[in-house]
Amino acid sequence: MSAETERAAVINALLGMEEGFAGWNRWAYLVFFLIGHALADGERIRVAMRRLAVPAGVLGVVLFVGTAPGFMDGDDPFTARTPFALFTRALFGAAGWCWVVAILGLLDRPRLRRDPGRVMLYLVLAALPLYVLHQPVVVALAYGVVGWSAPIPVKYAAIVAGSLVVILVVYECAVRRTRVTRLLFGMRAAPNPGGTQRG
Repeated sequence: MSAETERAAVINALLGMEEGFAGWNRWAYLVFFLIGHALADGERIRVAMRRLAVPAGVLGVVLFVGTAPGFMDGDDPFTARTPFALFTRALFGAAGWCWVVAILGLLDRPRLRRDPGRVMLYLVLAALPLYVLHQPVVVALAYGVVGWSAPIPVKYAAIVAGSLVVILVVYECAVRRTRVTRLLFGMRAAPNPGGTQRG
């Protein structure tokens, strides 16, 4: 896991971050894709990820908090070549990979696979549409929020909370309930009355 974390950190640090790609360098996505492909069938790796899920999640939070000074610095942290900007991007890349390990490890735990519960099942079925919807919603909300004369943490909280509400409402009302939109978002034809998808 540490090798993948280092790769994500090095790519982001050296090649720079791209706003058009949600803050990641386009080549970082290739690393995520290739590692995800390898993880799909590696039981040994999945066991390690389950074991490391909580520590990786905590480390991801710590690393992400560590990026705050760099993102608030006068230099452009996305592209500047200063040591501080390079360090900030490396932390950001490492934090992202830690969160991927944490999320996959936690979701792969045997208890969740046996009885995921209604909320978890709803989120699992909604994962792809929510992912597709998040970018335009976040960008649209951020466009309106960044002009506020409020502290950055308030703006951040407004964007995160507002985006979550809008994304869930759009998914529930405009995607999940019609056959055409379900097909367009990669879902099965129709939900059954219990709210889960038919096999």
